[in-house]
Amino acid sequence: MPRRRASGQTDSNRIKQRVRTGCKTCRTRRVKCDETKPQCRNCLQRGLACDNSVQLKWEQEFADRGLAFGREGRWSKSQKPQSEASYTNAEPASVVERCSFPFIQVHLFINFGYWDFDNRFEAGRECGDMLDVEGTSEECESAQVVTWPISPTPCAYPSLANIDSHLLDYFLIRLCPLTTSSRLTPSPFAQLVIPLFSIPGQDDILRAVLALSARHRCIGDLQWSRSAMNLKGEVITSLRKRLLSAETPESDSSWDPQILVIMMFLCLYEIVDNCDHRWVIHLRASKEIIQRSRQLKATHFGKDFGGLTAFTERFFAFQDVISRTACGNSALFGVEYWADADQPGHIDSWMGCSPDLVSILCRIAEVSRLKTGDDISADFLERESAELEQRLEAMQVRTDDRSSDDDALLLAAELKRKSVLLYHHCVLYDACPSTPFVCQLKRDILEGICELVEAGLAAGLAFPIFVAAVELHPTDDQEFLDKRTGELVCGRRLVLETLEVMAKLSLSNISRTRAVIQKVWRMRDMALEDCHSLSLRTGVNDWSIFVGPYSANISLS
Repeated sequence: MPRRRASGQTDSNRIKQRVRTGCKTCRTRRVKCDETKPQCRNCLQRGLACDNSVQLKWEQEFADRGLAFGREGRWSKSQKPQSEASYTNAEPASVVERCSFPFIQVHLFINFGYWDFDNRFEAGRECGDMLDVEGTSEECESAQVVTWPISPTPCAYPSLANIDSHLLDYFLIRLCPLTTSSRLTPSPFAQLVIPLFSIPGQDDILRAVLALSARHRCIGDLQWSRSAMNLKGEVITSLRKRLLSAETPESDSSWDPQILVIMMFLCLYEIVDNCDHRWVIHLRASKEIIQRSRQLKATHFGKDFGGLTAFTERFFAFQDVISRTACGNSALFGVEYWADADQPGHIDSWMGCSPDLVSILCRIAEVSRLKTGDDISADFLERESAELEQRLEAMQVRTDDRSSDDDALLLAAELKRKSVLLYHHCVLYDACPSTPFVCQLKRDILEGICELVEAGLAAGLAFPIFVAAVELHPTDDQEFLDKRTGELVCGRRLVLETLEVMAKLSLSNISRTRAVIQKVWRMRDMALEDCHSLSLRTGVNDWSIFVGPYSANISLS
């Protein structure tokens, strides 16, 4: 029933009725809302966003801040309104008594051990005998239930008790799957590194893993940057101490195997961070450490941490070959390293190819450097180029040979092979982006990359997409058919969209790769002459003109 108007009360000074279901915009502006849905008249006339969402308020938060909750203490028929001072002098939040958590007792579950099955079977058999003889189950009901105390589950890795478990979980769940193109083979970073934490004295390796996880989390959340820098500083300080102790005369008969592992994660940290010259520093230092360790033949080094040391050596060797061939620099790990590899034809799940293919790529880069320096004859160059091409053709993975179980790994290996073949034609046969064979290879590589990226697998695809992208011609950009929409897509647009998706599915520094690719595109667009005539005039192939000078310190693993 509406309130009666007092005598002498006009429309200007009468009590205004409040609305409780008005929009938040009118509440903020302190005006009355007509509650029209979906947009009130005030917001409609002024072009404002009418917010009709529900706002939750918690009484405990208001009490902690010393404020009244809702209209409590403001309007009351039994007492006068309280003043503002009564709320400002409320008890501070530091002494507010919180709701305490109840103590959880130990719970006993049924069938938690083999002995429970045995006891239950015997008790059931006895009860069955009683039922058969006496026809009653009173004895079974009165039988005592045997309970076994549950001891706390021991931690698999005792040294992980006081670490940030969130970063370790991030490494296992988020980063390790990004290091392999296989659907079946586990990541070597999880298979070889995680069991190491059960051995005492691996705190430095653990901090290096956590530093990498924190730096990768900075990509989406900048609040982890401080933790990443602090962890990296601790790892570098510890690494320096280990290197200094290794240089002492007492350490001539042994070598610390943790040094290479720590440097591997620091190298990955720098690649994820800025991918500049700093990761190459770890690469060069690893070469010296590996050479010295092989000279010492230490027993402690021979433990190999269950294969982790051998994997670390292959990590640096693969990073060196597949990344530094883009800029044409001499490789630190030559063909001799890959000649001694075990199972050279077996496809490595982390590399995404076989050691044989990496050996061919390394040889192509060496022959290309000799060709640029005019240190080889034309006959030798022709024989070497033809032999390398034959080896690449013999490694072709046919479509009917691809296994249904691990087809993603085989497709990634085939893309790597085609990328090396494209690189071979560009640096040894002086092929240009407009060469028909190069155009076909580019199309095949980009279509295969899109197939893997759509399946959520982008590990190891930085090198294939880089080689195909830098060879896109500015005036004859190939158009690709989008299988989802059926529309033709420009090659450069396809590369940029694919790189955007790969940034979330790969440990490679995609932003650095994208920057180099766009730089090559700009330089090609500025070159008015045809690439073939420019190569003939300068005596340098197309790759050395447009790609090599801008690819220094790039990581394509």
